[in-house]
Amino acid sequence: MAYAIINNYIDRSLYPLKSPYEMKPEYITIHNTYNDATALNEIAYMHRNKTATSYHVAIDDKHAVQAIPFNRNAWHAGDGQGPGNRKSIGIEICYSKSGGPKYAAAEANAIEYIAHVLKQYGWGIDRVKWHRDWSGKKCPHRIIDEGRLQEVKNRIAAKLAQLNGVASTQGEKEVDEMAQTLPKTQQDDMRALLKRAYTDKVFSVDHSTKVDKMTRG
Repeated sequence: MAYAIINNYIDRSLYPLKSPYEMKPEYITIHNTYNDATALNEIAYMHRNKTATSYHVAIDDKHAVQAIPFNRNAWHAGDGQGPGNRKSIGIEICYSKSGGPKYAAAEANAIEYIAHVLKQYGWGIDRVKWHRDWSGKKCPHRIIDEGRLQEVKNRIAAKLAQLNGVASTQGEKEVDEMAQTLPKTQQDDMRALLKRAYTDKVFSVDHSTKVDKMTRG
């Protein structure tokens, strides 16, 4: 993994404000922080502020910091007593305000982390939600603005498939898209080569952008 996992749980005295209910999670909800603070600073702020707003994990380019156990709720989804707040694990991706390489690394780490949580619970990609799904808020703002909602879910699904040791159907889609960038006479050969690379786990969908540039070249 490209990041360290740190447990920095809020004090139990904060449970009545930030995490009042026991929870059996059913979903994962993805957020963008809309600032450029580190994951450690995000969680430190949650510890010291007096608002109810809370979430389970903040992830940046170096750390995944957990503040609330997954068996407790958090107030992150904006749907009151709805399933976003009462039944979902809130994940904040850091550095989303300015974007750039640090955000890209934070997002990649979040994708891997979320895939591991899905595997842990035996869930599929259908358990992954956006903040917007629960309350209509434009969040995760950067992913929405860049038109990458499906892309990010596809990357999570591909990582989960890799963890589960099964072939990714999204990998098949990426192979066809990459092959289409080549002259017609070379497409079948490239499809066969790339499909074998996916099957043998030489690379995954995470590498598709790099491979696309190579094949176009």
